[in-house]
Amino acid sequence: MDEERILGTTKVTDRWRISLIKAVRDEFAAGGEEVEIGDLVVYKREGDRIVIELA
Repeated sequence: MDEERILGTTKVTDRWRISLIKAVRDEFAAGGEEVEIGDLVVYKREGDRIVIELA
């Protein structure tokens, strides 16, 4: 099983907009995936977890 760790939290703002926190962007970069403004990010449910992926 993958190691679980919290990267941080963010607050949902007006109109349900959220931003990726720096720690999440850094994790994507560590995996070779650079996230830029305008990129599409997918949030999906896997069992009882919510997973964030680049589309």
